[in-house]
Amino acid sequence: MGAIYPRFTVEDARRAFSDLENAAATGKPIQPYVSGAHHPRAHFGIGGTGKVSMSELSDLRDAMRVQLQGVSTALRNHDRKFDLLAGAALAQWFDDDLRGQAANPGMWSYLTIAILPDFALRRFPLDKNGRLSSDRFLAGRRNVFYRAYLRSIVLGDLLNHPEVGLFEDDLVGLIDRNLSADHRLARMISTQIASTPSGLARREVVREGLKAVQFESRVTDLASLTDEELRAMIETLFMSS
Repeated sequence: MGAIYPRFTVEDARRAFSDLENAAATGKPIQPYVSGAHHPRAHFGIGGTGKVSMSELSDLRDAMRVQLQGVSTALRNHDRKFDLLAGAALAQWFDDDLRGQAANPGMWSYLTIAILPDFALRRFPLDKNGRLSSDRFLAGRRNVFYRAYLRSIVLGDLLNHPEVGLFEDDLVGLIDRNLSADHRLARMISTQIASTPSGLARREVVREGLKAVQFESRVTDLASLTDEELRAMIETLFMSS
């Protein structure tokens, strides 16, 4: 299982988020907790080989910094590039024996607010009212880093494939549904979405196609289908939607 990563309880995450929001709004330096000691509200579960070290958390920050250093905020596709690279870095970091750590929601709020707050603020800065979007920093599928991580482990290299052009709405629709739990299914759906002709009706076709596959997954054991059978079923459902 590896070393245990720190987490926030729901209440402590909200307090830490409020502190971060106030610091950002008043122009105070944003200081990550990667040296000295863990955040005072850090909580550790049981099991594993002990607590993760501060040097390991510092290494995680460095890995993210290296991954994102070439992504200028001036880029037209900055947000998409940020998500792709951040997700790839996190998927690589939490691979194998650390995959179980990544399954804990409280770890993501801690990671976002205590370890990578400056990167999170770069992706989702203060709005015009000086507020932060809480669901991008707290635990949940919309968390800035958990969302990027999920997309990377589910879709992998498909996210960078030149012939698989997935729009943000496509990714949200796919990952936010239970379909993403089956990685083979998610990748085949992604390929099908990419082949859907662009146009005014594309969004509706994709939305209805996802709904049709989701319904089919409730009545059919999709895991029992061969790749060819599954691919044909997805194509048929999208064409008839």
